[in-house]
Amino acid sequence: MKTDHIYNEDCLTTLARIPSNSIDLVVTSPPYNKNHWLRNKSASNGGRRVIAYDSILDDMPQDEYVKQQKQVLNECLRVIKPEGSIFYNHTDILHKHSTIHPTYVHDFPVKQILIWDRTNTPKLDGSYFLPVSEWIFWIKKTHDAKPKLNRGRMAFQKNIIKIPPAVKNDHPAPFPLSLANNFILGCTEIGDVVLDPYMGSGTTAIACVLNDRRYIGSEISHEYHQAALKRIEANQAQQQLPFG
Repeated sequence: MKTDHIYNEDCLTTLARIPSNSIDLVVTSPPYNKNHWLRNKSASNGGRRVIAYDSILDDMPQDEYVKQQKQVLNECLRVIKPEGSIFYNHTDILHKHSTIHPTYVHDFPVKQILIWDRTNTPKLDGSYFLPVSEWIFWIKKTHDAKPKLNRGRMAFQKNIIKIPPAVKNDHPAPFPLSLANNFILGCTEIGDVVLDPYMGSGTTAIACVLNDRRYIGSEISHEYHQAALKRIEANQAQQQLPFG
């Protein structure tokens, strides 16, 4: 499987070609299926419009979305090494005064649940506490597995990670470079292979380039795929600039 490459295709297509037990780490944040809930909210009370993700609708019947995400996670488990880890970022959907939690994640060997404190939110619905946090589920290969971890190399060593959202990024849902850096430094060594099935704007790949790791990614959107390649190229050019 070619490394240092982002495949412009559905992630399940990419995952099917990756050999078992060959990936050191998965860092990813899938679409949250938000538009399914926002569309229903808009239809019922003239509420928020849906979020634009290029041509990707992010609007599936919830049972189909759960089935798809479980397929992706099963494939990620297949491809990681016995000591490998998956860091899977997701969130709760607040809808009609209830919480839709990604409960399907608990069908997998969750080692720990981390909280990403984003410090702010665009959701100002006065009927809720302000939702400034998201989940990062640390999933391991099997229930008996002990993933490798060097916590001393990590900038964020507690189970609550306080980082504001990424800025100056045209992708509608990017995560911060420092978040990807944290897990890559703590759970891999130089030359290890990191997978991101939902590469988006290329943040995971850039973190790998900065830290001398290899990466494999998938991005189904042609627009975001091209934007990710440009970001990676610009980052590599910046690294090669002479000092002084």
